[in-house]
Amino acid sequence: MRRIGESKMLSTSATTTKYCWQIPLVSFALVALFMAYSYMIHQASKVLSSISNGGMQLEKQVDSNSKMRPHTTTPSCNEKVLDQLDEVFDKKRSERVAVMDTHLGDHLSFDIYEPEATCFSEERFGSETRYSAFGDGPKFICGVDFIAHQTAHLGKDCLVYSVGSNNDIAFEKAVYTFMKGCEIHTFDPTLNKPFVGDEYATFHPWGLGEDGVVAKQGGKSWEGKSFETVFRELGHENRTIDVLKIDCEGCEYDVMPPLMELISSGRVKVNQILIELHLPQLKNNVTKFKKFFLAADEAKMRLFHKERNGWGCGGQRCAEYAFASEAFLREANGDTICPI
Repeated sequence: MRRIGESKMLSTSATTTKYCWQIPLVSFALVALFMAYSYMIHQASKVLSSISNGGMQLEKQVDSNSKMRPHTTTPSCNEKVLDQLDEVFDKKRSERVAVMDTHLGDHLSFDIYEPEATCFSEERFGSETRYSAFGDGPKFICGVDFIAHQTAHLGKDCLVYSVGSNNDIAFEKAVYTFMKGCEIHTFDPTLNKPFVGDEYATFHPWGLGEDGVVAKQGGKSWEGKSFETVFRELGHENRTIDVLKIDCEGCEYDVMPPLMELISSGRVKVNQILIELHLPQLKNNVTKFKKFFLAADEAKMRLFHKERNGWGCGGQRCAEYAFASEAFLREANGDTICPI
């Protein structure tokens, strides 16, 4: 028989022997787990390094391509595509003209005059920070970077007219900042204080209208000047107006058709017209409304953007329209679709 003490000693020895075998197993498992974890960290670092290097290489490649890109188009690439676009744009214009010629066209006003063309590089423009232009004032414009590149790198002339200011020079500042090199002229006969944008534009206290016809607004009166007279007095007869921004609170139906006629006859070249049209108040103004769009058609100006103005005009009683000449729109879209 074993004594009680011996039994306890044997039990303790067995337990000790059991744990002695377990300790190496646990240690081995911990070491294996640590090694596996280290391997995973190492592999992950390699992957992240590869991704980072690849991203840097891609970024360098994109940046290099961007710097090398000359902003011109490949004839073999773009002509067929642009021809197809022109066919679509012409079809949309014809459909709208057909509605204008019906009695229904006399009642729909803004509703039937929808964008019939697409500028693939359009943006809302007219703020100090790019792509943050909102509110009553900014306009939709086509090909800002395209125009800027042509001016800065190809030596092309750039001329911008801003008609109607109220001393809000956000549009002028945006042109000055993002379309560097453009010559800017601002027109407004209604200012009660000195023009605040001399750093960005040349100011003229002139009102667009019929030559010699007196107009009044806000206690101010002035003799109107037609666009033809303005071009002549500023020596701009043989220059292209790259962007004409106009918000003259109703004068558009009197001053724009004669300008469209100048464009149609080839005496004046305007690449873009960004204009606020006010809802006609009288029946005869509906006729003026139709004449405006027909004159734009004759001048080969394509409507590429429309936006009802909910910020001004007493609650969407006017609309912002953007037109681009057929030639300019084709050129700007070609630069976007088929750059070399």
